Amino acid sequence: MNKLKVAIVGGDLRFVRLAQILSSKNFDVAVYGLCHPDIPDDVTVCSSLSELKYYPYIIGPIPFSKDGKCVFTPMCNGYISVEQFFLAVSNSYILGSVLNSHMCEQFEKHHIAYCDIMKMNEIAILNAIPTAEGAIQYAMQHSEITLHNSKCLVMGYGRCGKILAQKLDALGACVSVEARSTTDLSFISTYGYRPIPLNELKSYLPEFDFIFNTIPVKFLDASYIDLFNPEVVYIELASAPGGIDIDYCTSKGITHVPAPSLPGIVAPKTAADIIYQCLLLILRNQGAIL
Repeated sequence: MNKLKVAIVGGDLRFVRLAQILSSKNFDVAVYGLCHPDIPDDVTVCSSLSELKYYPYIIGPIPFSKDGKCVFTPMCNGYISVEQFFLAVSNSYILGSVLNSHMCEQFEKHHIAYCDIMKMNEIAILNAIPTAEGAIQYAMQHSEITLHNSKCLVMGYGRCGKILAQKLDALGACVSVEARSTTDLSFISTYGYRPIPLNELKSYLPEFDFIFNTIPVKFLDASYIDLFNPEVVYIELASAPGGIDIDYCTSKGITHVPAPSLPGIVAPKTAADIIYQCLLLILRNQGAIL
């Protein structure tokens, strides 16, 4: 029986671990733009983009691209042009991540089948767990106080916000959650956290020891930052552009901790298994496996 061919392009350590998982599960695996000594010997290390045409499923990095011009390859010195990538994989199905509207338009313009795995609830919810744990790890590393009995604000009550609030509460933190939706505010109250509507946020800001932002909208300007506790630790979990004016934050001496791609940094094996489960789900839905 022929092995199912899957290629991995770019990515961080979680994609090295994914290559190991796929190899152990008897997939025919190739990598391109991914360099690491832990890549298994039976994995094909492609020397050119043209070799990817033999692989019907290709898993891209997280995020797929940071600048819209090249594929994200943090573990390899090579440059992969997005345009050249599209030309090489015209017949493949691409598992992309964090695809903005412009990038989605490019996939469609080139008639390439794709999905954004970070928009799949089955994946995004699981991925929020290592993100939340990593956020807590970063908070502990950048503060001289414990999370226990500290005053924490979680900005946003989406997938990550929900799990992060629960974990902070379990550690004994005094948790407040900002949300816009009245439904979310009701759930926040029901779970025992203090709900804060956005239009009341400024009156609460001075009290917090930690602020965790999950909202990818830059709205925390000088008028908000001026109200911060000077010793607050601000953890940025949202994708670019984030939620805060970084330059003003720095000028005020506020501790600003960027925390992108936490699953790949703090829990690459777990993150790799989540991507593997996503791949299996897609393969089953397409009838490629039973």
